[in-house]
Amino acid sequence: MDFYFVSRPALLAALFIKEQLREPVALFWTVVSPVVTYYLLTYARAPLSGEAVDYLSKTSWFYAFVSSNVALFGLAFYIVGRRESGFLRSFVYTDRTKVVFLIGQFSAYSVVSILYCSVFYILTRIFSGEFDVAEYLVIVGRFYVCFLLFSIPALLLTLVPLGFQNASTLFSILSLTMLALGIISMGPVSPALAIVGFFNPMWWANKIMLDGVVECGLVFWVVAISLVFLFLVMCRYLLIDPVWSRY
Repeated sequence: MDFYFVSRPALLAALFIKEQLREPVALFWTVVSPVVTYYLLTYARAPLSGEAVDYLSKTSWFYAFVSSNVALFGLAFYIVGRRESGFLRSFVYTDRTKVVFLIGQFSAYSVVSILYCSVFYILTRIFSGEFDVAEYLVIVGRFYVCFLLFSIPALLLTLVPLGFQNASTLFSILSLTMLALGIISMGPVSPALAIVGFFNPMWWANKIMLDGVVECGLVFWVVAISLVFLFLVMCRYLLIDPVWSRY
């Protein structure tokens, strides 16, 4: 393999990771906020049920939500931001540099997704005193598959000529809609809502967190093949011109 396609994406990924870690606000909204919500819900429900509930049953939706936020507001949103800042137009203007940029961007947020998952796990397990390495590795593996799942719609949205503010609004609406539809689908629903829920990535992410990758094997292969195809499409059609420069 060309050394260029190994060293350059790795260096770029390291820079993107450092950039992400310098923004504590992103960490708060992506991880700490769901952790606080988790403890508030746990405290509110504790007196209502004396039955023990396993950890994943209590946190699966939270992990699904965090993984969607990393894909939308990390992976995809920063691609839009770099485009609107002129970064892509200045440095990513050939097929070769597009490949390097996309590999670096995806690698960076793969690491960030695992980091955020780890932080959420530690913060939600620390008070129970039940930190388990085997459980942690299983959760990280399932979480990463969820991140890959959400990366598909997230990357598709970067192919739409949206400005920074419009992208932020659209991603927020999409994230909350997926979460709301997923929670609604937990109870008895109409056939129409059941169909909508079936095509909701958040529903599948929750299922992956609960049942595992093996039980959702077909979904995993669909996600993997779709990502490879999408990567090839993006190498060809990645937008590099800011929206404001198109007159």
